[in-house]
Amino acid sequence: MLEMSLRTREASGFPRITKRQFDPKKTAVVIVDPWNYHWCMTACQRVGAMVPRWNKALACARKLGMQVFWAPSDVVGTYSGYPQRERALAVERIDVPKVRDLSAAKFTATVGRCMCGPGFNCHCNYGHDAMNGDLVLADEDLIVSDTQEVYSLLKQRGIGSVIYMGLHTNMCLFGKPGALRWLHEAGLHCVLCRDINDAFTHYDPAAGFTPDRGTQQIDEDLERAGIATINMMEEMAKAGVWKSDEIVETVRITPWGKPTRPYFFEKSLAVALTAPWLEDVEIRYTTDGSAPTAKSPRCKGTLRLAGTTALHAAAFRGNRKVSLVTDAYFVRMPAKPPRPDVYLDELDFILDPYARIGPVYASFFWIPRVGQSFEGRPLRIRGVTYARGLGFRGPSSIRYDLKPAFRRFVALAGIADNMLQDGMGPKLASKPAVIFKVFIDGRCMAESPVMRISQEPWRFDVKVPRGARIINLVCMDGLDRSVLNLGNWVEAGFITAT
Repeated sequence: MLEMSLRTREASGFPRITKRQFDPKKTAVVIVDPWNYHWCMTACQRVGAMVPRWNKALACARKLGMQVFWAPSDVVGTYSGYPQRERALAVERIDVPKVRDLSAAKFTATVGRCMCGPGFNCHCNYGHDAMNGDLVLADEDLIVSDTQEVYSLLKQRGIGSVIYMGLHTNMCLFGKPGALRWLHEAGLHCVLCRDINDAFTHYDPAAGFTPDRGTQQIDEDLERAGIATINMMEEMAKAGVWKSDEIVETVRITPWGKPTRPYFFEKSLAVALTAPWLEDVEIRYTTDGSAPTAKSPRCKGTLRLAGTTALHAAAFRGNRKVSLVTDAYFVRMPAKPPRPDVYLDELDFILDPYARIGPVYASFFWIPRVGQSFEGRPLRIRGVTYARGLGFRGPSSIRYDLKPAFRRFVALAGIADNMLQDGMGPKLASKPAVIFKVFIDGRCMAESPVMRISQEPWRFDVKVPRGARIINLVCMDGLDRSVLNLGNWVEAGFITAT
C-alpha cells in the first residue's frame, strides 16, 4: 500500500492535509490532452516544459504497478491501429452511473485571449494532430476515448482511484470525455497532480499575474470543491521510486516563442521567467545563444526586451544548475509600411525560364495567383481579407522588371489562413510554415522569420537601389515541404519617385 498526502481546501481558503492509503494495483493515472501543438504558442511550450517531469512521474507510477491511460480526445483517431488503442476499444462497455455532482466547482482565474499576454495574441485553431512526441508511451499503457470507455476499463480492472495529469485544468482536464468531473461524479476517487497540470488563464505583467499563478488558483478552486491534490514527485519520492535530486524541472518563459514559431512584438516586451516547482533558486539567462551559467545575468521576475532576442534560461542554487535549460525566441516587428503607389497586380510578372518553355514544363512550378490565395480563395491573413495581392505555394518565386521610378518595395506577407473557416483547421493548421524573401538583382535584401498561421503579417519596406533591374519575390518552405505552405503577399507594390 502507498500512503499519500492529499490536500483539500476549506471555504476560508486554508489548506487541509489528510492521509489516504492507495493500492497501486487499483490506481490508474489518466493524462488528458497532452497535445503536440496548441494554437497559443505559450500554452504549447508550457506542455513541453512539463514533459521531463511527466515522463519520470509515469515511469515511477508504472514501476509501482499503476495503469496509465492516455486520453488525447480530439486526436485519439491518430492512434488507430496502435495496440494501446485497440485494446481499449475492445472493452465491454457498461453504463456510467452518476452518484454525486461536481457542478459547484467554480473557476476564478480569468481566461485571456491567449496566454501570451499583451500584444499580438494567438488566434484559435485546431491544428493539433497527436500527443507530444517527447512523452513516453509504454507498451502496457492504454489510449482511451469517451467517458464510458474509460469507466468500463477501470471497472474491468477493479480500479477505484484515479490520479489526473494534463491540461488545461479548467477546461479539458476537468470536462472533456473521460475527464475528472465525470469519473468523480461516477463515484471514483479522483485526485489531481498539482505539479503536473496546467490551466488556461492569462498573463498580465503589469499586475504580476503569470500562468503559473493562474494554474495555482485553478488548483485551489478544485481543492475548495472537494477534489484533493497531490504533489506527484513528492509522493513517488516517499515511495522510494523517485530520486529527489534528479533534474527534470524547467524554467517557464512567458510569452514563449521559438525560432520555428517566433513571438512578435512591436517596441518592447516584458518576459516573465518562473520556476514554480523549484524553491530557493535564482533564474539566470543569456541572450547570445549560449547556455546560462551561475555568472550569467539574474532575472528578478520579468525581463524587458527591446529587440529581437534568442533567450536561454536556467535555475541555479549557488553555483549549481538545478533545472534544464529552456529557450525562447522573440522578434521585434519592423515599422508598418505605407501602401504602394503601384500595386503588383497592375504589373506582369516573369516566370522562371524553364517554366516558359511550355505547359508541361510550367506544370512543375507552383505559379502564384493574382488577387486570390493559391487555392483560389480570398487573400486572408490572421482573419483579415485583403483585396490586392498574390497567393503563393512554397517553394516558389516570381520576378518583376524594375522601373526607374520605383524607389521602395513595400508589402505585408503571411500565411493564408482560409483553412480556419473549415472547422478551425483540425489536424492541419499546425503544418503551414513559410519564409518570405525579397531579392534585387540576385541579392537578398530582406526576409521574414519563419511565419506560422495567424501570426501578424511580416512587414517589408525595401529600398530599391538606383539602376536595379530585377526584383524577385520568394515564398520558401519554413520547416517541411507541405502543400499547405500557402503564403500571401498583400498590399504589395512600389513607392514611386515624388
